[in-house]
Amino acid sequence: MLKAVLTSLATLAILAYILPTVNFFSWTALILASIILTVVYGVIKPVLKILFLPINIVTLGLFSLVINAFLIWLVTFLVPGFQIDSMVLFGTPIGWFWTLVVISFLISFIQNLLRKLIN
Repeated sequence: MLKAVLTSLATLAILAYILPTVNFFSWTALILASIILTVVYGVIKPVLKILFLPINIVTLGLFSLVINAFLIWLVTFLVPGFQIDSMVLFGTPIGWFWTLVVISFLISFIQNLLRKLIN
């Protein structure tokens, strides 16, 4: 559990450093967001994947993007100092939902990279 929280902490810190759309107002918000992200991904995500399995099968797995975006939104809702703004991608402003999809993809990518480096 501690390794997962530290991986989430490092991932969110990297994203906040790289992307201007990911903001933390304090270190406490960063730590709290990493703890809640770990709990949400460990507890709520498997339940949602099972509940929405038929939709996910019909959409060939693309509904997982919606689930991941919802989970990131849930973390931003639960942590008062954690904020994700809409981003501009390749000069084109994209909506807040697609920003959450991009952020969730980057979180998965960076966490997998960090897990491979640690193990």
